[in-house]
This record gives sequence, C-alpha cells and structure tokens, in this order.
Amino acid sequence: MSEIQPRTRTLSQATRRNPVLRLLWFFARLIAAIAVGSVLTVFYCAWHLAFFLLCMFRPVVNVLVFGGVIMLPLSLAAFIKPETANGMPFWAILLMAVGFISFAMGYSKFVEWFAPPGEADPFERYRRRDWR
Repeated sequence: MSEIQPRTRTLSQATRRNPVLRLLWFFARLIAAIAVGSVLTVFYCAWHLAFFLLCMFRPVVNVLVFGGVIMLPLSLAAFIKPETANGMPFWAILLMAVGFISFAMGYSKFVEWFAPPGEADPFERYRRRDWR
C-alpha cells in the first residue's frame, strides 16, 4: 500500500484546532470584510455622485449644439464677406462649430457609458416629452 494519503482524505479528517486561533482568524476576516466594504461603499458613492453631476450638466452642454448651429451660417458669412469676422478665417469658425457639436454629442455618449449599472438619468423627468 501507498504510505502517502490523498489530499482530500487528509483535509476531510477531523483536526483539532485551538479555539483562540479560530476566534483571531474570524476577527481578521471580519476586519478585512469591513475594510473592503468601506472602500467599495466610498467608490460607489463617488461613482453615483459623479454620474448625478454629469447628468445635471448635460442640458448645459447640449446648448453647445445650438451654438454650433448658429456658427455654421456665421462661417458662411465670413467666407462670403471676410471683414465680418474681424480677421478670423472662415474655416476657424467652421471648426469651432464642428467642435461644439461633436463635444456635446460626445459628452452625452460619455454620460450614458459612465452610468452605474441599473441607474437611469435622474433629470430625465425635466426634459420635454417630445425630445425623448
């Protein structure tokens, strides 16, 4: 017969342990669980607060779309009559318009990506119903 016992048989045998060590092991695991739980709590609170603030500023950033739409005819006017732009080239105004619109759209997509799981936009109820 083999003198080496399988590991499962060794672990399944009843072993006598010191109750003080078991109590110390329990408190060590309890302190570790409390520390991990506290860190996760702070992380999730910061995540939800950041999402709330980002959602709060979403309508403000969406005003940039209107600014970009207004700047498109302005760039056309600067192309036709350059003295209306006071020395600024028309393509700079056009790039600003594209930048405003793309920043506003990117911000909205980022806020949707950044949302915690199962969380909806808390400011959705304040938007117009025909824009949803």
